[in-house]
This record gives sequence, structure tokens and C-alpha cells, in this order.
Amino acid sequence: MIEIFWGRGSPYSWRVQLALEIKGIPYRSRQLSFADEDLKSDEFLAINPRGQVPALRDGGSTLYESIAILAYLDAIRPEPALFGNAPEERGLIWRLIMECVYHLEPHMTAFAGTIISGELPEKTDEAIASRRQVEQELDRLEALLERNDYLAGSRLSAADMAVYPVVQLLLIAARRENTEAVSGRLCRADAHFPALKAWCRRIEALPGFERTNPPHWRV
Repeated sequence: MIEIFWGRGSPYSWRVQLALEIKGIPYRSRQLSFADEDLKSDEFLAINPRGQVPALRDGGSTLYESIAILAYLDAIRPEPALFGNAPEERGLIWRLIMECVYHLEPHMTAFAGTIISGELPEKTDEAIASRRQVEQELDRLEALLERNDYLAGSRLSAADMAVYPVVQLLLIAARRENTEAVSGRLCRADAHFPALKAWCRRIEALPGFERTNPPHWRV
């Protein structure tokens, strides 16, 4: 059975857990503790020498990096196809994923990470600058989702798996107390990004979603 090694609060881990549930692949959940330095153990470093989650072990094979794991899961269980079938669809899905990696994730770290780690008000200017970039990216997603149920069209894809946890971490950070000065439109995202809200609800209604939803992220 596939083992998935994950950590509390990791949006990258959440991607993989969502994909496992959506594909209906049996797996063994191996939660690791950041506080107890589980990611530095010899056992885990043999699986991922970078000491990061998520990581996957499938018999004698191991793999890390969340998007690589999504591609692996799609290869071993082709349906439903998370990376599409037609060349145009595959290209679009990969483009959406890479836009998330290069244009949204860095600001997730700078904005959400600053709030969650308690670095306000010292890093207020940095958080505001990143939040403005996040809003631009969410505007792009909003425009897509005004036309489509999912990011790549009418069907769920790996792009949704990649982007959804990142969006959730951003919104959870923006709703924390005393963040109004830096959160801008994100603190009232439901009003400013209604299509994005509806997309989130569609994902949250998927079978198996509740088994992946981190309890401490539920708001």
C-alpha cells in the first residue's frame, strides 16, 4: 500500500491527499511532527533527503515534491485523468500549475507566512506588497472561474489540486485577528471573489474531501 508522509499545516501535503482521495487510491497516512523533528529522522531522510513533506513510498519506490507525486498517481491510476487527455488540455493544466508555483506560492510564503509566524507589525510593508500580488493572481483565477467550473474547464484537474490548498492558506491567514491593515480584499474574499468562493465549495463537496481537510484549517 502507498504510504504518504505529510505534515500538519502543509498545503503541499494537502495536494497529494486530495489527489489520493479523488482517485480512490488506498493509502496509509503517516503524519510527521515538525516540532518533534520527525523530518530529520534517518528513516524519513532516506525517503526525502531534503527533509520536506510530502513524500511517498510505494513498495521499494520513493518520491517527493508534490507535483511530481500528482503525476505519479496519475500514471498508476489513469482515471480520472488529473493531467488531461488532449495535448491542449495537458498544456493548459501544466501552465496553470506553473503559474501557481512561480506567481502565487512565493507570495503565499511572504504574506501568509509573515502573519502565521507572528512577524507583524515588523514586516507590514513586505506583507502588503505580497498581498497586492496575491490579489492580482486571484483576479486572474476569478476571471477563469467565471467561465468554468474548474480551472482548466469543466473537469477537475491537477491544477485544482495544486491551487486550492494555496488559496486556502492565504485566506486563512487573511482572516486572522488584527490583520486588517495588511489583508486588503483577502479578508473579505467571499465578497470580492465570488467565483473563487463557488469553486472552493465545489472542491469541498467532493467525496473524500473531509478526510483530507486539516482540522486546524477549518473556518
